[in-house]
Amino acid sequence: MKLPNSLGKMAAILIAAILVLSVFSVLTPSMKPAEAQAQLPREQRNWEYLNGNALGHNYNPQTQLNKDNVQFLELKWIYPIPTVSQQANRLQGFPTVTEGSMAPPIVVDGVVYSVLNSKMILALDGKTGKELWRYISTFDNRNINSSLPVISGYQLGHTHGINYADGKIWMNDFGCQVSAIDAKTGKSVRNYTNLCREIPMDSPQGMGIPTNSGFYAGAGGHPPSFYNRDNVMIWAIGGASEGTWGGRSYVAGYDVNTGQLKWRFFYIPPCGDPATCKPLFQKEKQDWGNWLVQNCNKIWIQGIKSCTLDQDLLRNDFGNMRFNSGVSNVWGTMVVDQETGILYFGTAQAGPDWNATHAPGFRLFGASVIALNAGTGELIWAHQTTARDLWDYDCSWNTVLGNAKVKGQNKKVVIKGCKNGIVHVLDAATGELQHLLESPDIKRTPEQLLGNKEWNGILLDPRNKEHMTKKWTNYPSTDAFWMSCNVTGCLESDIAIDPTRNMVFAGTYNSPGWNRVTNADPRGVSLGGQLNVPNRPFTPKINMTINAWDLDTGQLKWKYFIDEVGFRGGVMVSGGLVWFAATDGTAKALDADTGKVVYQQNLGISQLIQPTIAADADGKMKLFRVVGGHQFFANLLGPAGSGSPVPGAIMAYGLPDKIPTPQEIIKDLPKEQLKEVLKEVPKDVLAEVAPQEGISPISYGVIGIGLVLVVIAGVLFTRRKKV
Repeated sequence: MKLPNSLGKMAAILIAAILVLSVFSVLTPSMKPAEAQAQLPREQRNWEYLNGNALGHNYNPQTQLNKDNVQFLELKWIYPIPTVSQQANRLQGFPTVTEGSMAPPIVVDGVVYSVLNSKMILALDGKTGKELWRYISTFDNRNINSSLPVISGYQLGHTHGINYADGKIWMNDFGCQVSAIDAKTGKSVRNYTNLCREIPMDSPQGMGIPTNSGFYAGAGGHPPSFYNRDNVMIWAIGGASEGTWGGRSYVAGYDVNTGQLKWRFFYIPPCGDPATCKPLFQKEKQDWGNWLVQNCNKIWIQGIKSCTLDQDLLRNDFGNMRFNSGVSNVWGTMVVDQETGILYFGTAQAGPDWNATHAPGFRLFGASVIALNAGTGELIWAHQTTARDLWDYDCSWNTVLGNAKVKGQNKKVVIKGCKNGIVHVLDAATGELQHLLESPDIKRTPEQLLGNKEWNGILLDPRNKEHMTKKWTNYPSTDAFWMSCNVTGCLESDIAIDPTRNMVFAGTYNSPGWNRVTNADPRGVSLGGQLNVPNRPFTPKINMTINAWDLDTGQLKWKYFIDEVGFRGGVMVSGGLVWFAATDGTAKALDADTGKVVYQQNLGISQLIQPTIAADADGKMKLFRVVGGHQFFANLLGPAGSGSPVPGAIMAYGLPDKIPTPQEIIKDLPKEQLKEVLKEVPKDVLAEVAPQEGISPISYGVIGIGLVLVVIAGVLFTRRKKV
């Protein structure tokens, strides 16, 4: 029998009230910690990778902490991060060491692991916050240039995370090396050293690496990945800074047991200018161009197969590039499909930023998503998202691989957010574009609206030779101009997917810069321009938006806007909640289905790191958060800045052992206070419980009081926590 609409609506309210009220009476079953952990699947109890799982999802399928009980979340413990002076750190030769951490914690079987900017790793009991061990880096940075092609001092400030695999904590360490730490003891058990030096520094073959003429960053911000079937560790290294002294960037595979190089994929050509390159690699540069043409069917440029573009331009890409003015590090996680053996990653922009005078062409493979055979390094496909990037629009942060319904078909897709402000959904097998997801809140400057209508009407057109040889965005003028998206981009953070909802979430923002392009001729230029030059015509607006898209249709389902605040770090989704932290110091959780605020807490300090969710030793789900200690681009991300020079802390939140009933919370509540609290009960809730035609007033009273009590309880509990 079909219920009348009004009766069906009230029945739904009654069911919702019963379900919500049931939360208050549930007690944690009595069981031993090991047994409690065993009750949870591994993907729920742990957060083993920087982005949750090995596929970069930033998602935990747990339901213990959800949007029906998150209002009762309370602080369980705080671990103050030691200052640099308190760490007894044995780093040598660094002018400064950045305080605190800029990496989300990982959690394995109840133990929380956090890496600091000094490469110290802390292991904490997830239940109590007690320190279990700490690993201290002993790297000596003095005179490093005599032994490695690394710019001394450029190795700090970009430690974005660690991963867990095979009982070890893996870290991209200082000085072109990877370190593996025993997860139980904190002892160093593996160390792969000198990964950017295979030949002498003065070899005619190259500077430490064959066909290399520049310097490397020495330490990427993200840990290595693994292809289990062939026992391959995959590691990436890019040019120091982002300018005219950068080394020839590459991704390489190494035997996990021996450390022996198995394959290497260079994603920029060697230096091609005979006047400045020593040694000369002109033949290798010519071979590179021919290889691009031969593989043009594997290469997409802004949704267009490169075989249909100017082949001479493709063959001579980068021209007689000075030095290795190329792509810096892979600033994000690399994911491996263990079923197909394909590696996926995004690359940074081609350098030097803004000024491409000496490098005509598409500047492949800057700002690209690349797929390689994880066992051999062979190119499967590549998709450049910003042709001839003149803005610094690298595809940084996490790469996501997942099964999704897209355009009515179930398929495996790669999802990548890039600093051009667009989330790209690509076919994992072919690299073909499925969706371009762009927030309507992004406000772009005219230099970006150049008429490539098939690519959302933005950016340069790879079919236009004039565009592909343009020296800078407002060429030939050298006057200052507005740049938005600015050097920090419009999407500079980790994205997340919820496979159960077939949705993707990303934080975008506006932070315009009044900038000027400058000379990029000298060796050592890291930026072909000047940031925030004086005499801005007006003060620009800064704002941010959390966006949610449907992966099937590509439609924006909802967005949450915050004015006068920037965004960096990322979003995480779990229990029907989208978690993020903004630079105004407020931590929030949004309803994943509607975008409405479900949880909010003012931490009083700007944040750049999303939290993680996993279980402690008792099987109780906790939310772990790092605050402080990651000051970065404070002048670009809003008046609240974007971090703090203080070390900060690691904080753990969880639900109470027994959530009080609504009746217990409002017991002995004075009538005047009850009236005051009722003012905070959402009007839509009061409207839902108003008398309706065909419903008994008695039934209304039972349902209405039950539902409103729940809301009142939540208001009071939140107030109590704020005191």
